[in-house]
Amino acid sequence: MERRTQELFDEAVSSQRHAPRISSFVDVLRDSHKDALQGESFEDAAAALADVDREVGIRAELRKRKFARIYELFQGIETIQRAPIPKAQRRQALEDLFMNEEERAVRFTPRVADFYTSLLSELRGQPSAPKFEENAIKLKALQEEGDLDVLTSPDSGWEMKMNRIDTRLEGYLAGRRALDRREGKIEPDQEEQEVRKEKQKKQPSRPPSRRNESKPSMDEMSRLKEGERAPAHWTIFPPIGGYFREQSLSVWDSEQNKWREPKYEYEEVHFAAPCKDEVPKTIKINTQMKAQVEAGEWVSVPTPYTHGLSNIECGQSYVVRQDQNGDVVFMVQGQGLVDVTIHLAPLEEKKRFPARKKPSVALMPAQFTDETMVEVARVKEAGLPASSRGRALASYTRRHLTYSNDSSFNAIYDQFPEGYFAAIDHHRKADCDVANTYFAALGAALKTPVRHVVGHMVKGSNDEGAAEITSGTGHAWSEVYNEENGVWDRVDATPAGDPNMQEEDDKDKKQGSAVPGDYGEQEVEMTTDEKLEALRKKLQERTEELSYTREERDLAHGANIEKSEARKIVKELHAADRTTLPNGKLIIDVLSRLFNAIVESRKMIQREYDGPVRKSEGGEGIEDIVRHKIGFLAGDSDPISREKEFDERKDTPIMSGFDIFYIADKSGSMRGVVDRESLQVMQRRAVYLLLTALHRFENALQRANIPADNGLTVRSKSISFRGDQDGDIDLDKELGQNFDAKDKVRLWHSLTKEGSGNGDSAALNVIYTQILDEIEKEKRSGTQKKRLRFVIACSDGGPDDEVKVQQYVEALGKLGVVVLGLGLTETARSVPDIYTTKYSKGEIVKTMDDLPAVIAKHLVMEAVKLFPPSTRASAQAVIESVLSEFRSV
Repeated sequence: MERRTQELFDEAVSSQRHAPRISSFVDVLRDSHKDALQGESFEDAAAALADVDREVGIRAELRKRKFARIYELFQGIETIQRAPIPKAQRRQALEDLFMNEEERAVRFTPRVADFYTSLLSELRGQPSAPKFEENAIKLKALQEEGDLDVLTSPDSGWEMKMNRIDTRLEGYLAGRRALDRREGKIEPDQEEQEVRKEKQKKQPSRPPSRRNESKPSMDEMSRLKEGERAPAHWTIFPPIGGYFREQSLSVWDSEQNKWREPKYEYEEVHFAAPCKDEVPKTIKINTQMKAQVEAGEWVSVPTPYTHGLSNIECGQSYVVRQDQNGDVVFMVQGQGLVDVTIHLAPLEEKKRFPARKKPSVALMPAQFTDETMVEVARVKEAGLPASSRGRALASYTRRHLTYSNDSSFNAIYDQFPEGYFAAIDHHRKADCDVANTYFAALGAALKTPVRHVVGHMVKGSNDEGAAEITSGTGHAWSEVYNEENGVWDRVDATPAGDPNMQEEDDKDKKQGSAVPGDYGEQEVEMTTDEKLEALRKKLQERTEELSYTREERDLAHGANIEKSEARKIVKELHAADRTTLPNGKLIIDVLSRLFNAIVESRKMIQREYDGPVRKSEGGEGIEDIVRHKIGFLAGDSDPISREKEFDERKDTPIMSGFDIFYIADKSGSMRGVVDRESLQVMQRRAVYLLLTALHRFENALQRANIPADNGLTVRSKSISFRGDQDGDIDLDKELGQNFDAKDKVRLWHSLTKEGSGNGDSAALNVIYTQILDEIEKEKRSGTQKKRLRFVIACSDGGPDDEVKVQQYVEALGKLGVVVLGLGLTETARSVPDIYTTKYSKGEIVKTMDDLPAVIAKHLVMEAVKLFPPSTRASAQAVIESVLSEFRSV
């Protein structure tokens, strides 16, 4: 078995100390696709979805077989082996998988459980010791003929695996189960039937009174044969099944071989609130238990780990208490039998019992065999935490003991010369009571606090659809103190073969008698259909979410980048568009309102006088006497014949261009993080917002068909510094009217780079040189136009050279350029003072969240200069409205 063997498990015990617990193969599957679930790649999400769909298909095929739960083991092994996880974590996941499967093996009939636990030992690379000879022969054949290699190899196709399951396992396991059930259906003889009937008559049909001790004993008469039904102590509707906890006991009486609880400390009960949204066919439902109880006696409330006491109805006064172990008891005041309804409500998590103080270890003197002492020493040397230590000892208990309810062993165990536990270790026969008591003694040998729990294992439903607690549902298990978190963890060391633990027949399942419930680790499947479907649904939703939009595809094509990278950039562009002012309004919408008003103002052209007009149109003296006379004779009281005086206004030349230059900071301080977001990303989003708004403004101007004399062009440029040398200045976007795909990607890449020092003066030099060159070129060509130029210089610290900064600011101011210096956060407190001159202005941006709004505010204050003087009065309302949006900025 080249892919199993000791290579996979030689470090399993060691890795249990450190590796994270993975309770099922769906956890491995989920972890394998964690990046796909959290990432931005459509391809990764689609591939993960296809992988999970494959697992769903395999599971559906397995479910068609009678022993699906066993065969799902092989699906779990393959998934773990294929998972991209570290080797130590893979070993730990496999060991956890085998441990879970071993714990639920008790749900099978004895021969099937024996085969399964022996198979798990083989897969661990450990010696297997089947209790039934035919199982030993079968396992040897599977190994020698290579069947186990096929079933556990990640490279074997599932068609081949299904063939081996169908031809080598299905028939064999069906035969073992049939044999177990034939033996279990043997009818008792006539005398035994009469004894049982008399015993059932004496059994009360009401819950027994509270007790403070429990004697572990095997009693074949306490387990009813199939078809027999003991009177119900409690009926549960809607039905839920699994473990119902009545009482826990922590002191072992080694003289009488009994569990005791000598002292109780009671407190008020913490009632559970009924749930509002119940989930059918699950344990997330409100339910109620009904019984008749004897008034004046304390009665235990059987409580599932999944539910809490919500209310008690009985029509009489009662007292309810909760002891130091978390067990609930109540007493109805008065006399006689009283009908009681106990309301249970689901808890958010499985009920756990915190210890009020660190418990002591039960005194359980024991002499174990050498074989057992070797196992105890191995677990001790592994240095496992309490939870893993308990699971390891319970695993040994289930392998070491054979289930039996033969009452003859009670006397044998009590009278064994070397003691009670030596007797169990020697004879290896036990039911749930005895096995879990033996397990507690193993725990005591390792100084591990273990307490004994008595209660019920409830499954199935009666003809009326209710679950029942009877004398035949009694069960015992253990709780191990977990010193890591101070609570008691449930552990059941019962060997396979307990009728109360076995699954219902396939026939019963089809009839719907199986009920949802907390059946413990044995019920934990490698992945339930619900968990696998939940993972598939999440991946499907993520895949749909990540399906590429037209905008993403266009950006990827236009800039020749991967779609996954285009998705990130488009996502950030959209985030920039959604940036709001303190009043909640979108910045992009407020800017658009102003820019649209400027566009409309540019369409308004003053008409020149081109001929006679009416008096109502401003005409004065008569210009055309003939037209005037004809008009009157025709009945026109205001003919088109008068002269209009026209004085052509010589307005100040209007702005023909609007240029924005942005200087971004990429110094080391921009790597800082605020609210889990880097300053660099927040700045980049602000630049995207600015450039997007300006590009939309330019597009609106082009669509407006404005006459050339009244035209306006909008250009933008972005550079960034990562040091104080000329070579440390990066071009993020060329000066131009467009903001296309390549510009967006270049900006993304540039403003993702990291630098070290400040380069304010070097960046201002780049801008000054470009503007000066353009102005001088226009002068030489005689094409000089009036342009509004605006420089926004950002810095997250003091400029590298204050004197040079002010020199460049003055030089730019003399060219008619408006300069704004923005200090990014309080670390740049000196920036406003440096930039506040007669040629420029400075401001502090208290937090990076404010940067987009501050930039937009100053952009608006400059953009109002773009209205033609002749229209500014009519646009004043719009200007005031837009400016008012920034009063709180």
